[in-house]
Amino acid sequence: MTIRVAQWAFGNVGKITIEEMVKDPEIELVACYTRPGDKTGKDVGELIGLGPIGLATVSSLAEVVAAKPDLVLYMPLIWDVDAMVGLLEAGVNVISTANFLTGWSYGREAQDRLKAAALKGGASLFGTGINPGFAQMLAVLGTHVSRRVDFIKVQESVEASYYNSPETWRALGFGGPRDAPGALDRVRDRAGVFADCVEMIALSLGVVLDDILFEGELGVATEDLDFGYMTIAKGMACGMNIRFVGIKDGKRLVQVGTMTRLGNAMEPDWQPHQGYRIDITGMPNTQITFHSSGDTTGALQTAMPAIHAIRPVLAAKPGLVLASDLPLMGAPHRLG
Repeated sequence: MTIRVAQWAFGNVGKITIEEMVKDPEIELVACYTRPGDKTGKDVGELIGLGPIGLATVSSLAEVVAAKPDLVLYMPLIWDVDAMVGLLEAGVNVISTANFLTGWSYGREAQDRLKAAALKGGASLFGTGINPGFAQMLAVLGTHVSRRVDFIKVQESVEASYYNSPETWRALGFGGPRDAPGALDRVRDRAGVFADCVEMIALSLGVVLDDILFEGELGVATEDLDFGYMTIAKGMACGMNIRFVGIKDGKRLVQVGTMTRLGNAMEPDWQPHQGYRIDITGMPNTQITFHSSGDTTGALQTAMPAIHAIRPVLAAKPGLVLASDLPLMGAPHRLG
């Protein structure tokens, strides 16, 4: 049976998922959404360098729904809760890499709307990627050998100047004054998906948190920095060390954080290990570290979890779906 899939936005990540889907004989790409503009109505294959594939882009929710997709890969830089609700209410399953695992960071009202829309439409909503996504799945899996779990910490640590996305960095306040009013609030809001990560780990282990706290600080450049795609003046923010902490009955149970810096001239001089470290404190104490090479932007590692989740999500229950609700997922048919 052919799986009908629509793609919503096709930046670095969406380009990869489109390439993967057109190679899969069991998947039919039936719609591709782009924001209204000069890309509307163009062949999506030509837009991403594949050559013509016979599918013109559309720029409205109604056109996507009219294509009758079974599922949408939802991958915009800035998410639109109204669009997500519209898809779910129409009975379209959604896999999102748009800063989503549970919806905590979208706010309670938006989270409740999404859950209600999924149940109304009989559709499933699943968030994934590398981080958020795979890193938290690995943390949950790491507790499988535990008799007791006291605390879980997931820490990303990277020098990320390879990531050519000035919009992302400016949204985090990089390039601006560290002490600008609301600077850390903007970081908290833009990186709020890490609160989803905390909630996802807790829910997967049967805990409903009382609260999720934010802690962090910004680092500043000790010299002028030029990355080609953007410049950061000496004394301006060029890094962050932040964490979201899940609280239950006054105890810190889950912490998810990132130390991200641009360049090698920053104060404080937080040192990256270019990867992820998971510490599970309990009985026994468990540590997991991982890093990848060959994917310089992280786009591939964000895209492939979404591709591998298509079939499991289609078989999942309606509503919000966590990785712990799905079968153990690897990379089926990719070995050899």
